[in-house]
Amino acid sequence: YYDRSHLTVRWNESLGAVVMQWHEFAEGDEYREGLDAGLELVKQKGATKWLADLRDMGTVAEADQEWSNENWFPRALSTGLSYMAIVQPKSVVADMSVENIMQEVGDGALTTRYFDDRDEAETWLGEQTALV
Repeated sequence: YYDRSHLTVRWNESLGAVVMQWHEFAEGDEYREGLDAGLELVKQKGATKWLADLRDMGTVAEADQEWSNENWFPRALSTGLSYMAIVQPKSVVADMSVENIMQEVGDGALTTRYFDDRDEAETWLGEQTALV
């Protein structure tokens, strides 16, 4: 669906989930365009599940953290997105930037689990069913 050097976004039919695979650091327009592409796919598919593989993502710039919290997440939560599995970045600093973003999302708005292993993340996500 979206394929650039820094990010691939695709639909996983068997999981019923949007899958975001980061390949390298991105900021500004590249970062935001990628997240927005994933959100468009959520809307197209009526998806309730999101898998974010952030192992190779790099640190999220402060301006992009703010944009994620103030702009992207409110739009994402309005779509019916219910479950997010996050495969954590290898970098401790990058992981802290992701935690900063996710702390702002708020409890109960999104069921989120963190994983070190992609297979475990997929298994958990596959077990989740949307509350209709």
